[in-house]
Amino acid sequence: MANADTVVPAPTPKPVKLRHHIEAALAVAMMAGARRLSLRTASGIGGWLGRTLGPLTKPWRIAARNLARAMPEKSGAEQRAILRQAFDNFGRVMIEYAQFPKLWRSRWENVLAVEGEGLSAALQEKKAAIVFTAHIGNWELVPMALAARGKPALLVYRAPNNPLVDAMIGRVRAEYTAALAPKGAEGLRQIVAHIQSGGTVFMVVDQKTNTGPEIPFFGRGARTGKAVARIAMKYGCKLIPAHCERIDGAQFKVTFEQPWSVEGDAGNADHVNNALIRLNARIEDWVRANPGQWMWMHKRWPD
Repeated sequence: MANADTVVPAPTPKPVKLRHHIEAALAVAMMAGARRLSLRTASGIGGWLGRTLGPLTKPWRIAARNLARAMPEKSGAEQRAILRQAFDNFGRVMIEYAQFPKLWRSRWENVLAVEGEGLSAALQEKKAAIVFTAHIGNWELVPMALAARGKPALLVYRAPNNPLVDAMIGRVRAEYTAALAPKGAEGLRQIVAHIQSGGTVFMVVDQKTNTGPEIPFFGRGARTGKAVARIAMKYGCKLIPAHCERIDGAQFKVTFEQPWSVEGDAGNADHVNNALIRLNARIEDWVRANPGQWMWMHKRWPD
């Protein structure tokens, strides 16, 4: 694993294509319009768009297949209801980005409840921690909750394919994060330096990776990134599970759970895999509790 002195090559800038400009212009127009609305109205419109347009798209078919394989005990009617809820939630999240600058300045007063034993551990000054979550509810509110309480986290993210949209989202996130670190080798040095300075790192860890080990998730092997477990082991920092629930429309609750101590050798595959098994099991619990709030459209499992 790299350390703080590792020389990481600068990333090659992604080429900007005509379609990137078109997509970015549409995104800017959508966000400008949504910003003029109340949070409740904007979120409701996003939910309607997700429910209405979702069934016409390829991601709907991917989500339907994933759900049928992961939760075969659900009836056809139950699965269709979960899919509608999942695309409703996704549409809301996309529109809610437009509200973040305004709502961040008000610290989401009367919108976001924060609780859990892990919150104090995540906020300890000069004490490193890794907060992990999944794409449930509005996951962006987890780092926002930390920043509102005085310890903004370094946010590890997967860059969108469109570099213009990536830059636009980055400007929004910059208000409530310590820094942004892209997934992969180029962001690892930032993560290590932040951990060594006693900072908190925030990671969304439920997406497929191309190189990670296949770890059980809903009874099937799913490639899972090793970095979260290896960094925690190597640098002795706690893992703090946290997740966001959409309670009603645009009302949310973020729960920071009891911190985990991750023992073992970061270079030992069995030690790392055991930590990842526990991590995936916790995410599965969250999804089973609120299946309509998870992003089933991820290609989480091999075909």
